[in-house]
Amino acid sequence: MSNPDATKDRLIEAAGREFAEKGFEAARIRTICERAGANLAAVNYHFGDKEQLYRVVLLEAYRRRSTTVTPELGDLPPAEKLRGFIRFFFEQVVVGEDEGGWQTPLIMRELFHPTAALDEVVGRWIRPRFELLRSIMREIRPGADERRLTVLCFSVVGQCLMYRMTRQVSGRLIGPENLASLDAEYLVDHVATFTLAALGLGPAAGLDETPEG
Repeated sequence: MSNPDATKDRLIEAAGREFAEKGFEAARIRTICERAGANLAAVNYHFGDKEQLYRVVLLEAYRRRSTTVTPELGDLPPAEKLRGFIRFFFEQVVVGEDEGGWQTPLIMRELFHPTAALDEVVGRWIRPRFELLRSIMREIRPGADERRLTVLCFSVVGQCLMYRMTRQVSGRLIGPENLASLDAEYLVDHVATFTLAALGLGPAAGLDETPEG
């Protein structure tokens, strides 16, 4: 006798690969079921319809890529909170490998070609992180208006995401070995130091390193 939970898990894995490769519109339920070794009725039984299957798979992609929604920063000084947030963002979003290889491609596809599921993703995962970053920026720049706080937050996130979204181009620009040398610890320190210096919180230490040799 088949295990319903095992069938559901196989459908999620198969759908994750199918949606990541083709997007929501082009993906076919028949192909997903064939990949999962399940009959066509299984999707309706476990998820209701294609839209709900996609929603579940997209949320699962975010869950696997992130161990928690926001970091615990406690009563750290604002500058250290910002550094802690940047470290958290790198660990949860920028670095690391996907389980099964489909989570990040699916997330990127959703961001560039959004579906109705994006509203829930923003509410559950993206907005809480953005509001935390905004609160940190408000501590650093208490006199800034909301527009300024917004672009400061976008600037931090943009610096981080660049290292996730441009890997293929970056590798061709500077070579795979040079790209590999930009490990997470180095990049976290760079983005944090660069941002804090721009905000007037400390000297631009580390930004004027003299090349070796």
